[in-house]
Amino acid sequence: MLELLRIRVKNALTAEPAATLSTNGPGGIQAGFFPCQADDLTLYSLVPAASDVLYNLESEASVVVTTPGWQLEGQGRILPLTQAPPNIQLARSPRAAGCLLVAVTCQRIHFNWSEGWGYRETIDCNGG
Repeated sequence: MLELLRIRVKNALTAEPAATLSTNGPGGIQAGFFPCQADDLTLYSLVPAASDVLYNLESEASVVVTTPGWQLEGQGRILPLTQAPPNIQLARSPRAAGCLLVAVTCQRIHFNWSEGWGYRETIDCNGG
């Protein structure tokens, strides 16, 4: 991945304090709007421990994360709060009680048009 594109993706992820995390699995299609924080090309969402989003992630890692500006396709994994990277303050916030983290590694991100529908740009995050 070119450094200029990497910076563009990092800036987009960093700019969002919350996003919709969607999963599919034994619990059917599940989506929730959760607080989030980025670290490089990984987005961490704070998800209540009883959420069906987590139930789905136990068997299917593919997720979609959506904001008004972009849609990210990636692989999610569940982490206890104690395994959060040091710079992920979300794991130590008062609202973290009773929650787990979902770390989503970006595979592809689609940037939306500011008006209208469809994507104006897609960046593949897997390349180098």
